[in-house]
Amino acid sequence: MGCIAAIQLFITAILLVSTTTVSSADTSPIPADASSLNTWFQNNVKPLADRKGTIDPALEAAEAKPRTIKVRKDGSGDFKTLKDAINSIPTGNKERVIVDIGPGEYVEKLKIEREKPFVTFLGSPSNMPTLSFGGTAREYGTVYSATLEAEADYFVAANIIIK
Repeated sequence: MGCIAAIQLFITAILLVSTTTVSSADTSPIPADASSLNTWFQNNVKPLADRKGTIDPALEAAEAKPRTIKVRKDGSGDFKTLKDAINSIPTGNKERVIVDIGPGEYVEKLKIEREKPFVTFLGSPSNMPTLSFGGTAREYGTVYSATLEAEADYFVAANIIIK
């Protein structure tokens, strides 16, 4: 019995020693009041040129040459569907790809694979697009019922409604 307790204590000590502590220098949390958000953003979010050397080198390289592709339901963009736009992004992508999504509802099941980092979904704040699928856990299982699965590093979505 004493041997098992010693092993448990040893394992616990190893886990405690190997635990990574994450701390942040952020002293200004995102405000709850929407009217203060623009001021907070201007004070806290800096352009890439001001951040060089302080962020992940892969992210810095990706942000240096962003590429935009447009998705429009009416066919006036590069693609009519988000799925086609995502499929156009190469595996092992190393550039920021901004998927500019036009207004309307896109009824698609979407997945950003782990091998396609640096993807941004961007809608217009005045006419936000809606992504929906309507999958249920009963039909697809809990994990696979989501409208959008983003497994890739550095995925960003802004001005998008996801149902």
